[in-house]
Amino acid sequence: MILVLFSCEKKQSELEFEQSVLYEIFPALMDSLHFDFRIKPPPPPRPIFNEKGEIIGTDTTGIGKALAGYEERKAELNADSVKLVVAIRDSVYPLKTEERNQLLKHFQNQNLKLDSTDLSTEYKIELNKLIADKKLRFKYLSEFPEGKDIWKKEYSFHLGGLTNLTRIQFDTTKSFGILECGMGCGRNCGYGVRVFIMKVNGKWLIDKLEETWIV
Repeated sequence: MILVLFSCEKKQSELEFEQSVLYEIFPALMDSLHFDFRIKPPPPPRPIFNEKGEIIGTDTTGIGKALAGYEERKAELNADSVKLVVAIRDSVYPLKTEERNQLLKHFQNQNLKLDSTDLSTEYKIELNKLIADKKLRFKYLSEFPEGKDIWKKEYSFHLGGLTNLTRIQFDTTKSFGILECGMGCGRNCGYGVRVFIMKVNGKWLIDKLEETWIV
């Protein structure tokens, strides 16, 4: 009985640690991955070709005006009172086994060993612990229509995207970790990243975002 209780307490404390790390890095993660999808970035400079079809330069005509318009629109949207709602999957996904070794590969100079905590289960995200840009607020994905129908419905707020997260794989020292995150921006718009994190001077920081898919 004592051994069972000790095991439960250990699992609980490990889960609480993982959750605290997730909520700590969440603001930086959203700063890196989310943008106001109402703002269309200016078009890139057009290539200039010679008679052989080779690129010999770029046409920057109108780029200055386009950038000025983009910055003006960006400032307008940043100053408005519209709250952008991000739909987040209610619970984190288990992290795939094959993805965990990416932690060792990325931090190979550290000679890490993977922590053996079971990451096959899910846990529910606490919305009140999700801190991000003041214009963002979060709702559970279960409150929305399923699949692509989420983008068809009209809301009393602006749907600013949808996201999901996985469990975090740590090393044995609990100083390095990896998780995955997806960000949707429309019916046929989205991308996913591996998120490599590390503890520096007592704080968890994102070391690198590595794209895994895009639509």
